[in-house]
Amino acid sequence: MKTQLQNLGNQVLQIINGQRAEGPVCASPLVTVTLSQMKVSGLYYPTAHEDPPTMARLASLIHTSVGFDGIRVPFDLCVEAEALGCKVRKGDKESPPMVVEPAFKEKEAIKIPGDVFEKGRFHVVFEAIRILKIEFGSRVSVFAGMVGPLTLIGSLYDAAKVMRWAIKDPERMRGNLDKAAGFLAEYANRLLEAGADVISMLDPTASGDLLSQKHFERDIIPVYQKMRKQIKGPIVLHICGRTTNFLDSLPESGFEAFSFEGPKVSVKTAREKIRDRMILVGNVPTYDVLLFGTPERVREESLKALEEGIDILAPACGIPIQTPVENLRTMVEAVEEFRMRIKNG
Repeated sequence: MKTQLQNLGNQVLQIINGQRAEGPVCASPLVTVTLSQMKVSGLYYPTAHEDPPTMARLASLIHTSVGFDGIRVPFDLCVEAEALGCKVRKGDKESPPMVVEPAFKEKEAIKIPGDVFEKGRFHVVFEAIRILKIEFGSRVSVFAGMVGPLTLIGSLYDAAKVMRWAIKDPERMRGNLDKAAGFLAEYANRLLEAGADVISMLDPTASGDLLSQKHFERDIIPVYQKMRKQIKGPIVLHICGRTTNFLDSLPESGFEAFSFEGPKVSVKTAREKIRDRMILVGNVPTYDVLLFGTPERVREESLKALEEGIDILAPACGIPIQTPVENLRTMVEAVEEFRMRIKNG
């Protein structure tokens, strides 16, 4: 399913909507905040998690100071779970918020208050998006990050319990996934109404390191399909870890793009399996290459991904906060080099 192109000047949206004439771009639907950016700007965690102008400005540095064709907010995976009752550790200058206690006991039903979007930090994310769209308009894509349904119920109940449901209580699994998906679809549409260009849906608990191919296809793909029908804008799905066994079925989700982790999944393998049925996003390794690698290593890995068919070059996952900014700039330079090669034949 291809959504209607919203903005002909936005290269990320052009690619997601199948218009690739100008070649690939460098943009990340994942978190790309570094300590260096914080020090230069004077904008820090944890203030950036709760203050809209700080969130917007810190997020924008990946575009203004590095050159990525995309800006992503927020910086953690707790916004939804916190509003639904999970206990969250607020984090510090070098770490984002984290869920430390589930909201519900195993046999309790998910309760979604009628005023849920007035709770927690939803208003911070909505306002940060509005600020970004006022400042950048159509010049750059705004990715609105949210969790996927399996990750959300993993936070609400405890992921280990949820994984057992897949085998021992599939009806409970499907019922909770459906309820989480309905809530998340409404959230996604509110993010789009606030001005987001693309929904970045992170579902790390759906990794092949945790979930079997059988259960992914039986339980997860159908709920993704329901969300795709309800959400009124393009979606990039990100799943961490080993997802090779899911590649054949992922296009059935209807999502426009898939962001995946290298080196666990190669671009070559993903392209061979998915072909042109989804846009591919990724997959420069975050630790071995971006955190600890040299700029030359970053250039080599970036060009390899581009040559193998990546559409949007991005870090393979959210980057470690200590990542050198020079390595991120090298990714942008690699895209420029690759596009020049295409232009010159």
